[in-house]
Amino acid sequence: PAAEIAAEIARYPGLKAVRWVQDEPANMGPWPHYQLNVWPEVGHPVERVSRPASASPSVGTLRRHSEEQGGLLAQAFAPAQG
Repeated sequence: PAAEIAAEIARYPGLKAVRWVQDEPANMGPWPHYQLNVWPEVGHPVERVSRPASASPSVGTLRRHSEEQGGLLAQAFAPAQG
């Protein structure tokens, strides 16, 4: 999908940032594949917003999950730098 993503990004010449947001840890979900195979072809830097890499997809407690979820949302919707 690199060509399609690049074409969509090109529609926004004033774009300051592209973020990939996923609830899964960084080493799970689609991010590892996209980081190696898609984003290099897109030709635009992409910021990952996800939980830290982990051997487990779950943090183990609702409290910690809620804290991490809040942090993910804050990062995802933070104003772009630059």
